[in-house]
Amino acid sequence: MQKDAKRRRGRPLGSSDQEGKRQEFVAAVRRSIAENGYKDVTVATICAAGGFSRGLIGHYFPGKDALLLHAVRELAQEFESATRAAVEGAGQDPFDRLHAVVAASFREPVFTEERVLVWVALASTAHWSPELAEVYRKLYRPYHRGLARLIKKAGDERGVKINSERLAVTLTQLVEGLWSGWAADPKTVSVREAEAACHDLLNAFLDARP
Repeated sequence: MQKDAKRRRGRPLGSSDQEGKRQEFVAAVRRSIAENGYKDVTVATICAAGGFSRGLIGHYFPGKDALLLHAVRELAQEFESATRAAVEGAGQDPFDRLHAVVAASFREPVFTEERVLVWVALASTAHWSPELAEVYRKLYRPYHRGLARLIKKAGDERGVKINSERLAVTLTQLVEGLWSGWAADPKTVSVREAEAACHDLLNAFLDARP
């Protein structure tokens, strides 16, 4: 009887209860990174953000570092999914698809204060963390390749000769730089003007109309 009771009270790996608790930890990590910066996140700040006891993390993750990486990987996957959905919803014109990528980069669900701050923290810390650098590369490289393909298609359709790889790098770094600028001072770099600047970049290079 006692064994049966313990079995009922236990949480088998992969259960919906356990996954729900893991997602609560992910949300707490994001809040903690946004409030403290990546380097200053501790078990205490995570537990304070989520209202957990300090010993609870070990029941769901091997440790703090594993939890941090899991949370950041999920964020990268969410960015990828949201951007893909925006592209697919923009029709078949590659020029329209590029503008959809820009719009998605500065609007929900991609662009929220918390998510931008977490991503800026990741980008600024990746140089000193091989694990974070790998997360960054896994998102950045496919994103860059996809942009370059769209840029080449848009240029070909519009009769514009362009270095698609270079413009893809320029657009990617412009978006990321504007995110960083907004995170530092939202009054100087407004979301509206940041998005407009990226649309202007695409128009300047790809809009062949007089």
